[in-house]
Amino acid sequence: MADNVVLKADVRDAVGKQAVKHLRQQGRLPAVVYGENLAPIVCSVSLKDLELIIHDQGRNALVSLEMGEGGNGQDTTIIKEIQHHPLKAEMQHVDFQRISMTEKITVEVAVEAVGIPVGVRTEGGILEHMLYEVDVECLPSDIPDKIVFDVYGMNIGDTIHVSDLVVDGNVDIVTEGDRSVFVVAPPTVAKAAEDGEEEEALGDEEAQEPEVIERGKRDEDEVEE
Repeated sequence: MADNVVLKADVRDAVGKQAVKHLRQQGRLPAVVYGENLAPIVCSVSLKDLELIIHDQGRNALVSLEMGEGGNGQDTTIIKEIQHHPLKAEMQHVDFQRISMTEKITVEVAVEAVGIPVGVRTEGGILEHMLYEVDVECLPSDIPDKIVFDVYGMNIGDTIHVSDLVVDGNVDIVTEGDRSVFVVAPPTVAKAAEDGEEEEALGDEEAQEPEVIERGKRDEDEVEE
């Protein structure tokens, strides 16, 4: 279940590219806090501290934002959205959403497989992970760290849907139940895909050869002339 961690936040008045650039140079991340019918607060948090929280607690950690001067004390929040640099992995901005510990919320939870399917071990099948996260609805204190499914008994051609997943506690999965999560595909499918790529590459090479030969022949004719 999600843990509650404290993160200090500084309310900021300066906005704009230069102000944001200055914040990042100081190791701070621009942020905004909203929700619970209260006015949004523009602030900043330590990038290093936030990275540590995500690494240790995951994206669904309950974060108590401890506001500095100009804030309204301490807000219980979740990380709603993180914006990353388009070419790099570094975080550029984070949105925190205020929550009530007595009201249900909807969050994304990771789905993981355990075990090796029978169809993979004995028949050379391929386990395909189709859906990595599902939406769940629950109280903030009941948010699961992840949903684990044992794929050991899956044979070639078997499909696990969202409706097959089981979550302990008072947690409801709200993602469409007919969506595929895991599939064991026959090895011929993977081989056919590889053969198709090889044929395409060979076709490209063959298509280029006449052009090279023809160009060489023209060069020789020009020299003779």
